[in-house]
Amino acid sequence: MQRLNGRLNRWLHQQQQRALEEAYQGATAIKALEDQYFQGNKIAYRPGLSKTMYEYVKSSRDRQLLRVRTNLARFRVGTFLLNPKAGVQVGDGTLEVAPNSPDAAILTQLDFIDSVIGKYREPDGDLDVAMAVAEMEEPTSAKPKGETEAKKISGPHTTDIPTLTANHQRWSGAIRETLNQIGQEINPDEQQVIQELRLRRAQNRVALRWLLILLLVPLLVHLLTKVAILNPVLGNYSNRHPTQIELSEEIRQHFLSEFVEFKESLEVQEVLGKTLTEAEKAEKLHEMAVELWRESRNQALNGLKNVIADFVALVVFGGLVYFNRNQLLTLRSVTNRTFLGLSDPIKVFMFILVTDLFVGFHSAEGWEVILEGAARHFGLPESKFLINGFIATVPVMIDAVIKFWIFSYLTRYSPSASAIYERMNT
Repeated sequence: MQRLNGRLNRWLHQQQQRALEEAYQGATAIKALEDQYFQGNKIAYRPGLSKTMYEYVKSSRDRQLLRVRTNLARFRVGTFLLNPKAGVQVGDGTLEVAPNSPDAAILTQLDFIDSVIGKYREPDGDLDVAMAVAEMEEPTSAKPKGETEAKKISGPHTTDIPTLTANHQRWSGAIRETLNQIGQEINPDEQQVIQELRLRRAQNRVALRWLLILLLVPLLVHLLTKVAILNPVLGNYSNRHPTQIELSEEIRQHFLSEFVEFKESLEVQEVLGKTLTEAEKAEKLHEMAVELWRESRNQALNGLKNVIADFVALVVFGGLVYFNRNQLLTLRSVTNRTFLGLSDPIKVFMFILVTDLFVGFHSAEGWEVILEGAARHFGLPESKFLINGFIATVPVMIDAVIKFWIFSYLTRYSPSASAIYERMNT
C-alpha cells in the first residue's frame, strides 16, 4: 500500500510540474507577443492600429491564455491532491521559503505567470465597439489647433523667438477655444452625435452576431456530436451486442402492439383469401420482429445520445458565456435599449402574450406537450404524476416572478406601460 501511495505521489508530482511548466511557457509566449508588437504593454486595441494585425496577435494571445489557465487549473488540482513537501516555513504570520528549495522556483514561476495574465482577467471588448470608442474619443483627446501650433513654434530650435509671438499665439488659442465653446452651446456637436450613432450601430452588430452564435453554435455542436460521434459508436455497439440494450416498459409495449397488429393483418389477409404457408408466415413474422426490435433499440439508444449531446452543447454554451462576458453585456444593454424603445402598446402586447402562453388558462395543455416531448427526447418514461405536479407548481412561480418584475422594473422605467397592463388585466 505504501509503495502504491509513493507511485501515486510521484505521478501527481510529475503531472503538477509538467502543468506548471506548460503554463510558464504560455506566459512567456504572451510576454514575447507584448514585447514584439506592443512595446511590452498590454495587448489591447488602440487608435491607428491595424485591425488585421490586432486580430492576429489577439488570437495568438487568447490561445496562450487558454493554455495557461488550463494548466494552472491542473496545477491547482495537483496541489490539492499532493501533500506539500517540507521547505515552506511559517513564522510569525509570514511565509518564508528557502532560496534553494523547489518551492522557491515554483513561486517564482507563479509570480511571473500572474504578472503576465493578471492584465487579462477582465474580458476584452468587441473590436467593432473598441474601434467606435476610439473614433469617439479621438476628437476629444485632440489638442486645440492653437495649442498645437504653439508647440510647433516653441520647439527646441526656436528659443530666440520674441516673447510677443508666444503671447500672440497664446491669446489666439484662448480666443479660439472660447469661440468653440460658445458654438457648442449654441449648436449641438454633430460630430459627437455621429460618433455615438456609430457606436450604437457597432453595438447592435455585436449583439446580433453573438445572439446568433449563442443559438446556432450549441445546436450545431449537438448535431455534430450526435451524428458524427455517437451514432457510429453506439450503433456499432448495439449491432455487436443486440441483447445488451435495455428497453423501457413503454418501448416494450409499443413493440408488442406493433407486432400484434402486424400478425393480425396477416390473419385478415388469410381470411380474405390470400393463402400463406406456415413457412412464409413465420418468415414474415421473423422479419417484422427483427425490424421492430431494431427500431425499438434505436429508440432506446436515442435518449442516451440526446443526453450526451445535450451535455456537450451545454458545456460549449457555458464556455461561450464565460469567455465572452463583455459581449454578453453588450447584448444585454442592446436588448434593454431595444425593449425600452418600443411603444407602450407593443410592450403590453408582449407581456400578455407571454403570460397567457405560460401561465394562462390554456397553458396546461401546452406544458403537457412540452414535458412529454422532453421525456421522449431523453428516453424517460412519461409520468402523469410528475407532469401534473410540474403544471401545478412551476407556472404559479413563473406568474409570481413576472408580476414581481413588472412591479419592480416596469413601473420604474415605463410607468405608462405598467398602467396600461394593469387596466387590461382588470
